[in-house]
Amino acid sequence: MATRTPFGRVELWDDFLLSADLTGWNDNTENSGTAAISANVEDGYMDLITGTTDGNRSQITGERVWRAESGGPLIFEAGVVMITAITLRAVFVGFTDLTTIEMPIEVGASDALTTTATDAVGFSYDTASDADRRFLVGVDSDVDAAGSAVVAARFTQRLPVAGTDQALRMVISPNGEATFYINGLMVNTGSNLTGWLHDEMLDNAVSANVNLCPTVLIETRSAAAVTGRVDYIYCHKGRNP
Repeated sequence: MATRTPFGRVELWDDFLLSADLTGWNDNTENSGTAAISANVEDGYMDLITGTTDGNRSQITGERVWRAESGGPLIFEAGVVMITAITLRAVFVGFTDLTTIEMPIEVGASDALTTTATDAVGFSYDTASDADRRFLVGVDSDVDAAGSAVVAARFTQRLPVAGTDQALRMVISPNGEATFYINGLMVNTGSNLTGWLHDEMLDNAVSANVNLCPTVLIETRSAAAVTGRVDYIYCHKGRNP
């Protein structure tokens, strides 16, 4: 894992170019699942493959060294691909508060959230939900962000496409408000076509004073393994004096 430290900012950029080198990442897998960097691949990537029991998870987490109030805004971006299909799976991409295996936030029937993390914020996709679309979600000190919901229907990129890379980006303010982007386009859950500031932000998305770690997690919703590919992970914040 490479960390660049130019004047004025702290950055993490990992393109997963070094085969079998998970230095700086926690490999959290269950029941024969794997998290592995592919060898000798142009541009680099890591594949997360679950086990073959319903509910098996494969996850990577970084270190808990990112805090929104510390040199914020705090920026996160990951390139993520669903391999082969987008069915029968749950995916979380973003920040969470534990480095050990845990689905921070998932979406079930009637689009109800289940938040296991105390503090987390990110993109959720779960075929157990009614909407079967990406959700923008957050939890702040065990309180779900009131605006957590499915990405508004006007955004065509709200649904993952099998085999297609999507850049998922968040900008978290020093107050813990989050703004979300898919492939460079700001997305939200509101109904306004142009939006206004608090229609575009998820308020009280995460605790600003809690250290968080970047994570990507995939979980199977059947008795078959599913695969998610992580092209890169990027984190950025201002440097404290």
